[in-house]
Amino acid sequence: MQTPFHLPTLDIPTLLIVYQVVAMLMAVVTLGGAWSARGRHGLWLWAGAFGVIALAQLLRALLVSFGAPTPWLSIGHIGGVISSALVLLAVRSFLGLRLHRLPVILFTGLACLASVLVVSTGQPQWSLLSLPLTLAASALLRGFALPPIIRSWNSRGGFALGLMLVDLSLSVAAYALRAITVTPAFAGSLEQAVTVNGLWLLLFIVLLTGQAFAVLLLVNSELQRSLWSMVEIDPLTSLLNRRGMKNRIGRLRQRGLVAKAAPSVVVAMIDFDHFKQINDRHGHAAGDAVLRGLGRLLLNHVRPNDLAVRMGGEEFAVVWQDVSAEDAVKLAERLRQSVEDELFGSEFGAIQCTVSIGIAMPRGQEEALDDLLGRADAALYKAKREGRNRVERAY
Repeated sequence: MQTPFHLPTLDIPTLLIVYQVVAMLMAVVTLGGAWSARGRHGLWLWAGAFGVIALAQLLRALLVSFGAPTPWLSIGHIGGVISSALVLLAVRSFLGLRLHRLPVILFTGLACLASVLVVSTGQPQWSLLSLPLTLAASALLRGFALPPIIRSWNSRGGFALGLMLVDLSLSVAAYALRAITVTPAFAGSLEQAVTVNGLWLLLFIVLLTGQAFAVLLLVNSELQRSLWSMVEIDPLTSLLNRRGMKNRIGRLRQRGLVAKAAPSVVVAMIDFDHFKQINDRHGHAAGDAVLRGLGRLLLNHVRPNDLAVRMGGEEFAVVWQDVSAEDAVKLAERLRQSVEDELFGSEFGAIQCTVSIGIAMPRGQEEALDDLLGRADAALYKAKREGRNRVERAY
């Protein structure tokens, strides 16, 4: 004779206390991070999402101890809905998207109001709908956060974003399934529904902890990204520096190896003609103004996938992707003419300059980047020897 399967019975009041303590700890840690990061990355919203859960469970415990009317005990469920709304807003804030606060607030408010009204009827068959109603609302709110997370992970990847995607997906599924399984009609009896609810609470504690770790890892990865940007960006012109260019081209080639279609890059080395005379005649402040002006001009002449680089001193570079040799020469000539026509503003008045440009096409995908840069540099010096203010191509 087979023994019927019984779900393990968990003490729900104890689980609620653990849930509250975990949420409080996560809120405190996230608040500290938000204070240090000055609210960047949506950290105030993440802290609010954890804090609301802790506060709602604390209020519920106090109401129970004072024998409050049944409708007031739904505050724990309402806290879950508000927390899910804050998670949605936090995800959108972290990704730099519009928050759409008004629709989120309206939906959250209606869900909370409906929960209170259902419980306040005093009818047991209606009161039992309060928990599934708030759980379903939470599942919807968190579900709305999934598409932007998926798009971001597809474009950026990374363990932290992947962990957030997994945790958020599991949370959506958990809220939706809990809304169904805690009903006596599904569980078979009120006692079984309470037992199932205890198991879900245990899972929610795990998911809450995973969400907190994902948030901290995401913020840490963003800080690392910011530091790398500082290392790879020239502070005077806001262009990539030599390190940044090499790293970007290296990543392009690595993606090409994975996709078996590496992009062809053309390098143009650009150098001011007689730049020392500008510094000698007008001072280094004027020279810096001219360098910044060329940086802006280069950014206006490159496509989103191309790179504009300050190699050092008065030497710049442009990296074009997937252009023919003839088109590269035309682009370089257009750039040279734009510099000649430009009047670079400075505190000493307008300054007119010219540049010499050397272009190098890659000799197959196997050619090392340093070799490509060297040939472009050789073409640049040939342009200098041939009279300056001209474009030369390496062969």
